[in-house]
Amino acid sequence: MLKPIITAVIIAVFLFFTSAYIALKMGALPWPIIFSIIVSSGILKLVNDLSPNRINIAQAGGSIGGLMAAAVVFTLPGLIIENPNYFSHGWLVLVCASGAILGIGLSIPLREEYVVKRNLPFPAGRAGGEVIKAGFNKDHRFELMLIFGILAALFTLAKDALGWNYIDLGIVGSQPILILIMPMVIATGVILGSANSFSWGAGGIISVIAAMGFTAMFNTPDITPKIQNFGMGMVIGSGIGYILLHSGSTLPSKSIIFKQQPWVWGMAIISGLILFFMGIPIFAVVLCLILTFFTVNLASRMTGLTNIDPLEQFGLLSALLITFFFGMANLDLALEHRYIITFFIATATAIAGDIGHDYKSAQIVETDHKQIVIVDLVAAMVVALMIPLLLGVIQSPVIAEKLFTPEFPAPQAHIVAMNLKGLPHPSIFISGLILAIVIEAFRSRGKLSAVHLMPLGIGLFLGFNLAFLIAIGGLIALRVSKKSHEHMLTAIVISAAILGGEGTIGFLQSTVKVFFPDKVSLVLGSTALLLIALLARSIRGHIQKV
Repeated sequence: MLKPIITAVIIAVFLFFTSAYIALKMGALPWPIIFSIIVSSGILKLVNDLSPNRINIAQAGGSIGGLMAAAVVFTLPGLIIENPNYFSHGWLVLVCASGAILGIGLSIPLREEYVVKRNLPFPAGRAGGEVIKAGFNKDHRFELMLIFGILAALFTLAKDALGWNYIDLGIVGSQPILILIMPMVIATGVILGSANSFSWGAGGIISVIAAMGFTAMFNTPDITPKIQNFGMGMVIGSGIGYILLHSGSTLPSKSIIFKQQPWVWGMAIISGLILFFMGIPIFAVVLCLILTFFTVNLASRMTGLTNIDPLEQFGLLSALLITFFFGMANLDLALEHRYIITFFIATATAIAGDIGHDYKSAQIVETDHKQIVIVDLVAAMVVALMIPLLLGVIQSPVIAEKLFTPEFPAPQAHIVAMNLKGLPHPSIFISGLILAIVIEAFRSRGKLSAVHLMPLGIGLFLGFNLAFLIAIGGLIALRVSKKSHEHMLTAIVISAAILGGEGTIGFLQSTVKVFFPDKVSLVLGSTALLLIALLARSIRGHIQKV
């Protein structure tokens, strides 16, 4: 089992950095399970340790890196801007590691409840399990992933060197209308699928039309911030709607409390001590741990039913609830402490959703779930140690000065920051929130099923630029999916490769600019030559196999 664990750690660290960059750029992070399966099968094939169970183990640990990246960049950027030196990176490593380990531990009895007894679909996990079971390693897609990943990386290097980043179409209000030169946004649209991508695209188009219409009819000043607040309300409202709908049935309370292993209770105590020694009041720590037990359970079920894990919303709503209780008791909870609570719960719920998919794929492939737990624990602890490097890059002027701008919009983190600090247009935000909850109620009755509110709200919040390319990706997904399942799987593989290639180069560029500013050209030039050599070899090998 050593080789699969090493493979998992390599993939997890890679996904941690690339996923962080992708999430900051786009605010969308598709489940990295298929990508992890492909890379796992390729690496294990090279070391002669290839089997469905080995791939399953390596994939499970590898995909955890993407979810831990989401927990970091969906919650902490606002704190980085607000007070970057408030907590040392070492404390944040401990918070992340303890939240991840607690999330894994709390998920163990939920496997029996949601995977075995209720047999929830866990769509991404089922898809991953079926791919492994079908013998993914026997076809040509691993070589395709290498080729398109390298092509995407080379294209990113070239367009940035030439300054060919977008086509400017003008400005509406305070919103620049750009055609971005970013293949990974189109690739994200393919992976998200037509329904989600078209909803996101519709949000972006509506934001432009609304800004133009209000400006022309009422001669109002810039309406864009109000549209963004409305979209933000829809994102949060859709999350609340999901939570209300999927918490309607009784949660398995015995699994939450009585079926936990002793080490999980020990981890809960250690997590509480870490939060307490960071200065968070003991009352808030107790509430945070209680809410973690509840939200991990809810995240596991929501992911199993809907394939969606709104991890930052679980964290945000928990922090706001604790702040409300503190207000009732005439106590104050510091803004920095709200960020840490949000981050801790987001990490735990992210892991719970990811490992639920892993349990489902293990059920299909007939892998011992205890091996899944072990590899996830190892990968989570290693990835947590990478936080100082990631935060060092994010906190540098290369990224920090561009956060919450069109270059690094980080929409989830922006929503978290504005809700924890206070909104500029609260009444408009509440209108979007209530509308989203009402629409979710109709969706539960089988109506408005084509409306996907979370991507629609993100489209309203981020505007036209990303939405246009996301919609193109959705159109590609629609056309390809009509051909066959195999064609769609190949499209997802190619899209995952583009995300990996462009995300890798994007983070590499940022890292080099931070740590080696005088050697940017040398490092990136050497990288381009290496990629060209790898591309030539990959194409040659692919042609020979075909």
